[in-house]
Amino acid sequence: MPGTTVRSKLRLAKAAVNTSEEIVANDGFSVPAQNDTRLNPLADLIDDTTFALLQQHKLIDQKSLRDYQIRKTYREMREEMSAGDAIDKLQQMHPYLQFDTIRKIVYQMSPKAS
Repeated sequence: MPGTTVRSKLRLAKAAVNTSEEIVANDGFSVPAQNDTRLNPLADLIDDTTFALLQQHKLIDQKSLRDYQIRKTYREMREEMSAGDAIDKLQQMHPYLQFDTIRKIVYQMSPKAS
C-alpha cells in the first residue's frame, strides 16, 4: 500500500489477527479496503476537495474535529439509548477520554454570535 506508514501497517495486521469484535471510534480518516482514499469526516459541511486542501495546509484542528464527531455520534446514539449508555459507549470507543471529559464535550454549548 503506497503511502501507508509502518504504524498503520502494524495496526492493520493486528486488526486482521484479532478475531474478537472490538469497538473502535470512527475517526473519519480510516482507509476503506477497496481503495486508498481518505474519507471526509465533514462531508455534511464541506466537500472532499476543500477538506483535503484544509488538511494539506494544516488548517483543521484535530481536537475540534474529534469533538465534533463525538457530538454527532452522541446525537445519533440518543435516538436509540439513554444518555448514560451513549456516553458509556463513547467512552469504550475513545478509551483515552474520561467519562466526565466526554460528558463535557457532548454537552458543550456553542458560543453565541454577538
